[in-house]
Amino acid sequence: MNPSDARRRILLIGDRRTDGLPDAATLTQAGYVVDALDALEALAAAAQHPYALILMALGAADLDGVIEATWRIRRLPYPRGDVPILVLTGTLGETDRERCRAVGMDGFLTSPGEREALLEAVAHWVEAADDPTWGLDARPGVTPPLLNRRTLAQLEDDLGAELLPEVLSTFLTEAARRLGLLEARVGAGDAFGAADEAHALKGSAGTFGAMALRQAVDEMERSGRGGDVARLTALLPEVRRLVTATCALLAAEYSSVVADAPHP
Repeated sequence: MNPSDARRRILLIGDRRTDGLPDAATLTQAGYVVDALDALEALAAAAQHPYALILMALGAADLDGVIEATWRIRRLPYPRGDVPILVLTGTLGETDRERCRAVGMDGFLTSPGEREALLEAVAHWVEAADDPTWGLDARPGVTPPLLNRRTLAQLEDDLGAELLPEVLSTFLTEAARRLGLLEARVGAGDAFGAADEAHALKGSAGTFGAMALRQAVDEMERSGRGGDVARLTALLPEVRRLVTATCALLAAEYSSVVADAPHP
């Protein structure tokens, strides 16, 4: 394998003074080119080299450091800043996860010490380099990103930079409307009607790269088809949260156009 092949090049960020980089050998043995660096070195490397994936070992750095590094990487010029970023963490509360997502973190690997789980997750995220539809299927231990930026990049290529924000505004309006209809169906105990609404929301979420939302409403659709009103009721708050979070992130990234789109 050519070491210059960005398709297999991974940046692993951690502090060498701790046990934050135990997975470098595992990744190298699996055929990846791994740059294992501390945070300061990693930021310079991310600005200079194309990576298929960036892994951050949370056990090797405090949460604020991980958030700062992600924020800085996301502000690198395209395509350097448009790379999947995954946190290796065993324990991280939902509030802290939201902080990570807010600065552009894509996902979390909850069992970083397990070789099989690590390699499965890495393979899953590396696929994003070539496939704008990646992330449609759930993977154990891997939290999907709010947005698949490669899907958005493909849409921008297809529609043009001027039209994309307008189309995204329509998606935000439609997502809020569909959420209201979904809530009404669940509230009425109409499982099959809720499944139809979830299916419609799933389609638009997938089209616009809203991966976490797509997976959540896919589960709602399957529960509705099975007539499980109790499960639909339990899933609804998470879908509501994801609609709000997805709309907020799109509004932040395309503020000149979509910031006024209605949120649920």
